[in-house]
Amino acid sequence: MRVEGLTIARPDGSPLVEGLALTLRAGETAAVFGASGAGKSTLMAALHDVDGLRARGFAVRAASFSAAGAVGIVPQRGALLDHLSAAGNIALALRNAERPEPATPAAVERWIAALDLPRRWIDDGQAVAHVSGGEAQRLAVARTLAGGRQILLLDEPSVGLDPLRVDRLAAALRGQIAGQGAAALAITHDLEFAAGFADRFLYLDSAAGRLVELSIAPGDSPAATVAALGAALRELLAKETGQAGGRPRRRLAARLRAVLRDMSAPFAVLARALAAAPAALARPRDFLEVARVSFAQGLWRPAGFIAAVSLLVGFTLLYIFHRAFSGGGAPVRPDKIFALIGSMHVLALAPPLSGILFAATSGSAVAAWLGGMSLTRQTAALRGLGIAEARYLWLPAVLGLALAYVVLAAVFTAGMVLGGLVYLKVQVPAIADPWAVVTADLLDPPAARAPFRARALVLVALYAGGIAADAVAKGASDKASADAVTAAMVRSVMACTLWIVALELASLVVLYGARGG
Repeated sequence: MRVEGLTIARPDGSPLVEGLALTLRAGETAAVFGASGAGKSTLMAALHDVDGLRARGFAVRAASFSAAGAVGIVPQRGALLDHLSAAGNIALALRNAERPEPATPAAVERWIAALDLPRRWIDDGQAVAHVSGGEAQRLAVARTLAGGRQILLLDEPSVGLDPLRVDRLAAALRGQIAGQGAAALAITHDLEFAAGFADRFLYLDSAAGRLVELSIAPGDSPAATVAALGAALRELLAKETGQAGGRPRRRLAARLRAVLRDMSAPFAVLARALAAAPAALARPRDFLEVARVSFAQGLWRPAGFIAAVSLLVGFTLLYIFHRAFSGGGAPVRPDKIFALIGSMHVLALAPPLSGILFAATSGSAVAAWLGGMSLTRQTAALRGLGIAEARYLWLPAVLGLALAYVVLAAVFTAGMVLGGLVYLKVQVPAIADPWAVVTADLLDPPAARAPFRARALVLVALYAGGIAADAVAKGASDKASADAVTAAMVRSVMACTLWIVALELASLVVLYGARGG
């Protein structure tokens, strides 16, 4: 890989990297050091995901950029996809490689064995949550190589490991990368890892915005290499100006743009997801891996709660109607009152109440799941495998969540009907056929009430797509902290509640306006 004249500016316009040059040869391993905030991770992103970097507001340009192979990233702690098993992570990479191959057990085992990982993972469905730190890094490298990526960018590969595992990881990675004829660039603060891993040592000078090559050759003694590295880095860090300054204030225009981006994000996500439909359907296994997770999170977790709430709502509403009329002394028989009400309370309240409850439970759960994937850099790992998020994550997540809402809206409607039926059976025995009373406008509405049923069906369809798109959009945006994940969940619930209320009011205005005309 060769880069010349790379320049990166922060979203506020201040320069981060200016005129940077980098050459990485086949079979070579290099380590990059630098002070915190020097731009190492941003440099890494510029080498493999320039579009994502620009989407976050950075300006990136280069005089020339060439790569003799596909570039893949191995984020911190491996960023293994937690909805897949250990073997499933490699199988996904094999199916989506530049030259795809069938993800047979033998093909997966070949890569498991190449990085000296347990062969039992092939059969026991090893959950990635139970994989050690060193195993996670080796598995991530195996996944990246299995995906046909010949240029590896590793972000703090030794973080969280004890010294013994650091040495083993460095030796395993170096040997495998050399054996595959690949090349690797690792960002690290770990001198021991760098000494065992790298052929070359680079320092990102934050003052000059360029890479400086350290004149240290790997020696036979790792301790001597570590000592030489430490001395060189202390000297360079002492020269740093330390111009940190305060964070630039965001101007009003920038804040407004951020708000507009947040509001338009669901439409953008939905458009890109639908555009990716042909590519997603061409890989049904990939599609189902994510769709089943979003459908299960959207349906099963809140199902009991939503069913219980709907029963209580259906029972309580008819209780309120009954007490209001009978307590007010209105000269109308209760059976006539309920015959007039029919199913109108269900048609009016089932869509908004089910939508708000769904957004607060299922929508926020999927937003948290996707936000966690971004926070742990699983989405970066996907991009590093050449897998588009719109195709692999967004489309199946939107469709799985939307389908879950349609099912739960039906459950909520049935619960309201059942609650009302129980009340009529117990409290209004004068009604000979309570089922016909409570379901009349749902199953066979008279002409005057047919538009209300149509309105309810249209709203359910709008809420299904809208809640799903908003949850995926809020969750899929880049996250830098757990607080950002929580904020995304809250914003999604608030946004969905607001536009559900707005749609309810607007649809009633349209419906009654049309009837009045």
